[in-house]
Parts: sequence; C-alpha cells; structure tokens
Amino acid sequence: MKDKPITSPTERGYTMPDIFVTTEWLAEHISDPNVRVVDTDVPEEYERGHIPGSVNPIDHYYKTSLEDRTHIQGPEQFAETMSDLGIGDDTTVIGYDRSGGVYSFRLMWALHYYGHTNVKFLDGGLPKWKAEGREISTESVIAPSATFTSSANSEIFASRNQVLKAIDEESTILLDVRADDEWDGTNKRGGSRGGRIPGAVHLEWTNFHTGGEIPVLRSAEEIRKLLADVGITTDKNVITY
Repeated sequence: MKDKPITSPTERGYTMPDIFVTTEWLAEHISDPNVRVVDTDVPEEYERGHIPGSVNPIDHYYKTSLEDRTHIQGPEQFAETMSDLGIGDDTTVIGYDRSGGVYSFRLMWALHYYGHTNVKFLDGGLPKWKAEGREISTESVIAPSATFTSSANSEIFASRNQVLKAIDEESTILLDVRADDEWDGTNKRGGSRGGRIPGAVHLEWTNFHTGGEIPVLRSAEEIRKLLADVGITTDKNVITY
C-alpha cells in the first residue's frame, strides 16, 4: 500500500473502538451466517466491484423515496428495506464504503435510530480491502429475506422544535458538517434557498478522516482538537446536520 501503515482502531483512543472491524476480521468472518456486509455506496459503484457477498441498498440516504428526499423512511418502510437486505433482528451488520465512512456511518445512525445497535464499520473500507489484494466481485447479491423489527429511538434525533430552541442555547452547539459551498449558500443542493442555520459552526465531514488513498477516521485526540477549535467540548450538547 502507498499510504503509511494504518494504526488499528483499538489504538486510536476511541471511547467505542468496538464499532470498528478490520479487514482481517472481516476476511475471517465474511461467511458467517449471522454477518451481513453492506456496500453503502451508490449502485453504480457497487456494480463496478464490491466485497464478495455484500448487499447494496437502492438508496443510501434511506429516505422515503428517490423523489422525496426530506425524511428518513418510516418504521415499516425501513424494516422492509432492511429485511430485503437480509438484515434481521439478530444480524451483525458490517457497513463499508469508498469515502472514509460518510455512507457507512449514515447506515449506522439509521440502524441505531430504529433500535438495531449491532452494526459496525469496516475500517479503511473498500480501498483498504483492495489495497491488500483481497477478492473483489461484480456479482450482485440478493440476500434471503430476514425479519427486522423497527423501534424508533427519539433520543438520537433532533426535531425541528429542538433545533429552533438550540439556536439561542449556550449549552448546545449546532454543527454543520456540509461542504464549504453548501455552508456559504452557493450550492443549494436542489433546494429553494442556500445557507445555514443561524448560530451554527462549520466543520466539513472530510476533516474527520485522514484523506489519502485509504482514508480512515482520525485519532480521538485529533478529532477532539478539531472539535475544540470550533467550540465543541465535552460540556456541550451537539446537534449535527
């Protein structure tokens, strides 16, 4: 690999290192019947090559439809989406992507929101898997249907009213992780208005990973400093968007 050696997730100082799995771990467990590997990129990327046995969602935003891009799927629709991917109540889900985790952590949040916390992230994603010379497939996978039970966890979701209240609260910080041109309003992403929520701070999501050919999440120390530099410390409540 061209990048410098990657430090194991267990050595980066994270509070929850158990949400990561390594490529070595996945290679050993990829055929386990209770493990479901999810390629969280767009179908076009999946078709060009993916980890053998991995499934691919139609929409990695998990929104109500490809036309309605506003809200996450409701509990019944999300349960159907997961069931169609072969994810059941007892499934260990491993998400990966090609971009340092942006789509995999989206899957992780969606699953946590609907009560399924047995989900992990492949450290280094597909770039690391490929750089190690591991097998790649172009064969689409249709997993056997599973039974998924949705139970929404409102504690990890901020409602509109909560966000409006947070604007004037010193104890809460709104963290805007979008791109610079979205933050300054020049890129409206198809919306009628550009810009940001008043009082929010800005730290684009790309700052949280190392970049390079094999992007991985930065160490806990580096991330804490990035957050502290924009005023986010452990005594603050944080709402991300």
